[in-house]
Parts: sequence; structure tokens; C-alpha cells
Amino acid sequence: MTCGAGRFAPSPTGPLHLGSLQAATASYLDARRHGIAWLVRFDDLDTPRNQLGAEDLILRALESHGLFWDASITRQSENVEAYEAALAELEALGLLFYCNCSRRSVAQLPVYPGTCRHRQVVTADCAVRILVDDAVVAFNDVVKGFQQETLALTSGDFIVRRRDGIIAYQLATAVDDGSAEIGRVIRGNDLLGNTGRQIFLMSKLGLQPPRYGHIPVLVNAAGQKLSKQSHAEPLRTDKPEANLRRVLSFLGVPEIEDSAGCSCKQLLERATESWSLARLPDTEAIEIS
Repeated sequence: MTCGAGRFAPSPTGPLHLGSLQAATASYLDARRHGIAWLVRFDDLDTPRNQLGAEDLILRALESHGLFWDASITRQSENVEAYEAALAELEALGLLFYCNCSRRSVAQLPVYPGTCRHRQVVTADCAVRILVDDAVVAFNDVVKGFQQETLALTSGDFIVRRRDGIIAYQLATAVDDGSAEIGRVIRGNDLLGNTGRQIFLMSKLGLQPPRYGHIPVLVNAAGQKLSKQSHAEPLRTDKPEANLRRVLSFLGVPEIEDSAGCSCKQLLERATESWSLARLPDTEAIEIS
């Protein structure tokens, strides 16, 4: 049996849409197929973007589609002490510096150029960045195969605490996913570009990376990933079986015979029996009509 759990980690910035249902379903089926727990964590540190009531909408949508989690819901906002401890550990290793570059000044650059590497004393209105130097990160993605990244060429020294004081996504996710509790992370391939940075942080913090698998994302006719920013329609929870059959087809699950009369629970049980990452479509994105 695989060690550790699988997880789904939405941000409470709005209701689920079809793309997020697909990610949740893939993570759920993968966990069930490997005989491990499936957990739900809210990545809620970006408080300016959080929406009141979004957590409840997300949880009710998961339940209506038969996606029930196996332990208490967790929230990154409840784990800030661990992230601060990780920051202190990275600082003790001499890996951090303080950056007062404006977002506009670096937004058009391919990578951060190291402008503030000399700034070792914190001042007001600074972000905290980590030195990547010549780090090369390699890992085997269970969907996409061998991956290798030289961080100096892809991201440069990246932010671990934002200038508004909020712990950055990369650090918080590295701490959470690097815990012994998490064994497999199945998520959209729009997040593949984050994985190298997260594994780099885990290596510096002595954490064990999970097994990663990055699946095709759903896009609209304009090629935009389904998201709040692309005005993706919220899931209709009055027809959950139809939604579930749709995402199962996107995930390459063989057609389930006599599925018209199946409940979501029955659809998921039968999909688990035939679940295989090898059946995922060999594409970066799937356009929906």
C-alpha cells in the first residue's frame, strides 16, 4: 500500500467549476485506487482573494458529487506557525534576502535577476526571496515522466514571503505537501511549473516530496484554463451525476455500462476499479464545449 494520503487543495475564492471538479475527481480516484486516504485542505492564505462562504460552497459541491474526505478539513491559515518556523530555518541557512523591487519592475523579465541579493537586513515593505544559485531539480512525474529544471533559468530567486507579510504559496505548499501525511499529489498540469520550486524548498527543509502527477486541464474555446478569472461557470449541483460522467470521460475512464441510473457513489466505485493514470489523454489541455 502506498504511504501517505492524497489531497485536494482548493483556494476558497469562489465555487467549484468543472475544471476543479476534474482535479478533485482525479485526486480522489487515485487515492482510492492506491488504498490511501483522501484529504481536503483549503489554501486560504491569500486573504484578499478569499470569498465569504466559498468554503461551504466547495464542500457541499464535493459532497453532492460523492467526493467525501477521510479526515478533518485543514486550512493553511491554521498552520502559519509551521511556515514561520520554516522561514526561520531557511534564514539560519543563509538562503534568504530582502527584496524591495516593485512587481512592475520584474513582471516583464523572464526570471528574477538577483537585484536585491545584497539586502540582508529587513526594511519596511520588503518581500523575502530565497537564493536558488545553480540548483537543478529533477523528479519523476507519474503522468508526464522524468522532469528536470534549473531554477536559475526558470524562476530565479523566488518569493517565500510576500511584501504584505503573507507567506507565499510556494513555501506554504512545500511545508504542507512535504509532511509525512501526504504521499501523492495529483493536480492540473498548470501547476507543473511550481513543482520544482516546491521540491527545492522541501530539500532545504529536510522534507520528503510526495509523488507528483500532473493531469490535463480543461480550457474554454479561447484556450483559457477554466477559472474564476476566465469566468468559468459554477458547478450545477442539481445534476451531479451528469457532471461526474463528463469529467470521468475527460480523465480517460472507460465508459461505464448502464451508468444512466448510477448514483455518484456508484459511478466513483466503478471508476476506481478501472482507474489508471496511463489512460489520461496525452495532451496538455482539453477544450470543453
